[in-house]
Amino acid sequence: MAETKINVILIGDNQQSLAKQQAILSGLADCNCKIICSKTIIDAMAKQTQDEQAIVIINLTDNSSKELQFLNELNGKKAAIIIIGDHDNVSLLSLAIRAGVKDFIDAKNYEAQLNTVFCNVKKSITQQYKSSNTKRINAIINAKGGSGASFIASNIAYVLSKDTHLKVALLDLDVQFGSIGLNFDKTPKYTLTDGLAVIDDLDAISLEAYMVKYSDTLSLLMPSPTEILLPGEVDVKALQKMLDLLKTQYSQIIVDLPRLIDPVSSIVMEQANQITLVLQQSLAQFRDGRRLIQILNKDLDMPLEKITIVVNRYDPKNSLRIEDLKNIVHHDQVYTITNDYERVASASNLGVPLCESSPHSKIAHELKELAKNLGQLEFETPKKKSFNIFSWF
Repeated sequence: MAETKINVILIGDNQQSLAKQQAILSGLADCNCKIICSKTIIDAMAKQTQDEQAIVIINLTDNSSKELQFLNELNGKKAAIIIIGDHDNVSLLSLAIRAGVKDFIDAKNYEAQLNTVFCNVKKSITQQYKSSNTKRINAIINAKGGSGASFIASNIAYVLSKDTHLKVALLDLDVQFGSIGLNFDKTPKYTLTDGLAVIDDLDAISLEAYMVKYSDTLSLLMPSPTEILLPGEVDVKALQKMLDLLKTQYSQIIVDLPRLIDPVSSIVMEQANQITLVLQQSLAQFRDGRRLIQILNKDLDMPLEKITIVVNRYDPKNSLRIEDLKNIVHHDQVYTITNDYERVASASNLGVPLCESSPHSKIAHELKELAKNLGQLEFETPKKKSFNIFSWF
C-alpha cells in the first residue's frame, strides 16, 4: 500500500467546500482525490466505504444524525472514515464513535485540521495494511497442567484482534479438555473434528462455517465439548491443510496446545513463529519448564529465540524469583503476569476475556504488552490533539 496511491473520496453536498478540501490535500503526491457531490449522500457512503485501501471523508449535511445512524448500521465498512461536522454536537460524536470512524473534524475549522488529521489516518492504515500481510502463528502450551495457557491464549487473541483490527483465529487443540469456549461463553455448532473430516472439500471461505465468531476480527475454532477424541485420532495432514487455509484468511493465529508432545503439537510448533511456555512460581513448575525447553531445543531442534516463558500468577513476594527461573531453565526470555485471582475468576465466570472485562487493570496491561511482543506489532495509541473525536471522553 505504501508504494501505491491511496484513494481519497470526498463526499458532501457543498461543491465549494469539497473543492477547498481537495485543494488542501492536492499537495500529497501519493493520493488520488475524488469528489462526490450530492444532496443525498447516503448512497455514496454505502458504496465508497467498501474499499479497504481508501480514506473516505464525509461532510455531514442537515441530515447528519440520519447519515451517522446509517453509517453505524452499514455492514462491510472497510475504508478509513473521517467525518466533518458539528463538533459541538455530543450526540453526533457518540454516533460517530459507534460507527467506527477514525476522526471527527469540526466543520467550522476544517481548513486548519484536515491536512494533519488526514496524514495521521493515512499513517495508521498504512501500518495496518503492512501488518495484515504478515502472517504469524503463536503456540501457547503449559509447562505443567493448569498453569493458565488457555487463559493466556484467550487474552492474547482478544487483544490482538481488538487493538490491531487484524483478523485473528484462536485454535483450541486440546481435544479432550479444551476450555477456550468457556473463556468466551461460546459453543461451536461445527467443531474442529467436523472441519478436519472434510478438509479436502474446504476452501478459505467455506472454512468460516466451522469458526465461531466472537467479534468482527476474532474467530474461534474449537473441539466438541461433549465428544471424546483421543490425541492420536487427529489427522496430522488434515491439520496441516487447515493451518494453511487459516493463514490465507487470518493475520494472527493463536494455537492453544495441550501439554503433550506428539505429531500434532510438533507440527504446530514447527510452523509457529513463537512458542510460549506458561508456568507458575514453584520449583516443580520451573523444573518442568526446563524439561520442556530441553525437548523443544535439543530433541525437536527449535532455536531458543523461538521460545518465550510466561510466569502466570506472578507474586513478587514469592521466595522463588525470576532470576532463579532463568538459572534453572537456562533461558532469559521471560514475561510475568501478575496474580489477580479475583479479576481472573470474575472474567471466567462471566465467560469473557479479562482484557475485555477489566481493560485498565495491571494484569490487562501486562497481557497487552505480551500480546504486542508475541504478535510483533505496534499498537496505535490515539493522541488527543490529532483525534478530536475522543476529546469529550
